[in-house]
Formats: sequence, C-alpha cells, structure tokens
Amino acid sequence: MKNTNNKNTNNKNIVPIKTYFNAERDKFILYKDNNNKSGIYRWNNLITNKSYIGSAKSIRGRFSIYYSTNSVQRKLAEGSSAIYSAILKYGYENFSIDILEYCDISILIEREQYYIDLLEPEYNILKIAYSREGAKHTEITKSRIRLKSLGRNHTEEAKLKMSEKAVLRKGEETSFYGKNHSPESLLKMSINRSIQVKVLDTVLNKEMVFLGNKEAAEFLNVGLSTLVRYKKLNKLIKERYLVSNKLL
Repeated sequence: MKNTNNKNTNNKNIVPIKTYFNAERDKFILYKDNNNKSGIYRWNNLITNKSYIGSAKSIRGRFSIYYSTNSVQRKLAEGSSAIYSAILKYGYENFSIDILEYCDISILIEREQYYIDLLEPEYNILKIAYSREGAKHTEITKSRIRLKSLGRNHTEEAKLKMSEKAVLRKGEETSFYGKNHSPESLLKMSINRSIQVKVLDTVLNKEMVFLGNKEAAEFLNVGLSTLVRYKKLNKLIKERYLVSNKLL
C-alpha cells in the first residue's frame, strides 16, 4: 500500500525542474525529455519516502541502465547498492523521479554533492559524490581490480612466484620451501600492494581514497596524465582537489 502522506522531510523547498510521478508509466517520456542532457536526478520511493540522488553525463543513458533489470542485477552482483535493491523490491511503479537540475558536465560532482549534503538521501550509501569510500567490494569485483593490474610489466603475483622459484632453485630450506600461496592469499597481497591515491576536497574538507590513479581521475573527471602531473606538482585540480599517494 502506498504511503498517502505527502510530507517529505527531505524536500527542503527544492522545486525539481521535472517530475515523473510514476517511473514505470513515464519511462519513455523521461527518455524523450532528457536526451543529450546532463544533470542531477532523484529517485523517490512512494511507499517508504526514502530517496536517492545521482548525477549523469547522459541522463537518458543512465536511466537505460536503471530500467534494465538484467543490468540492475549485474550491478548488485558487483557490490551493494541500496537504490538498485529497492527498485527490485518495490518495482518501478512505486517510485517517482525528479530532475533536480541540468548542469554542465564539468560541475556534475560539485552539484551532486550539494544535493546530497542538503537533502541527506537515505539510499545514498556513499555520502561523497563519485567516491568509493564506504562501498563494499564483492569477491568478483576484487578479482577484477586485481586483473586491471595485468597491464604492468610484472604483476605482484608474478614477482612473488619468480621470487619463490629463485629460492627453490637455490635449494634453500625456508618456512615456505616447497609450498604455494593460495589464490585468496595472492589476491589479498596484490590488493594490499596496489597504489592507493588520496584526494582531499579542500572546500568540504573531506578526504577520499581510491585504488590507483585511474579511479581517482575518473572521480575528478580529468585525464590520467593531468592527474599525475598535478599530483607531482602538488597543485590543486580544479582549484579544489589536492591529490597525493596514500602511504601504507
């Protein structure tokens, strides 16, 4: 049964640009209205009054993922997501969708963070826009992270195996002589030895940690070479973000 109480404590006088009162019925209207547009959106659960705020370079493209149950299930297999779980549980017909703001791609993260701080949406597990802070990786995701490092000359796993073989060739008796690491141990060592990058938001005074330069660059919406250059110069990216390697 839908909640007939129209009071939403998270509205705080926000007037959306567009509202689609039935996410299932208004699907194609939403597609048409938001073709080639970027901005901030909000999912509203009509039963629980809980909400989720997100941003997209292509609103239509992002919602094509939301409207695919196969894509939603695949995303959930990769990691926890309150909004994806809620969509599957309650169904599209029990959600409305707001377009809170259209904005340039260059300020998407900033504007998304503004609405997250203002409206405190319950379905946003991550309280920092585009951050992986607080997210839980499944074993499948962890394996994919490890496989991304295969582009290097030698992976940590390969180096470890070469070291082990060198010891065995010398015939040295050690505590590890004649033994092999389990796949689980190798995965943990690979993740632990990966480069972690720290991003300090000097405006919000919030610190975020990412697994490698690429993930940090995607968060900041800048090129990889740009991120590396600013990190070496110890200069602010977009006059706001300070990037450095996290010391383990």
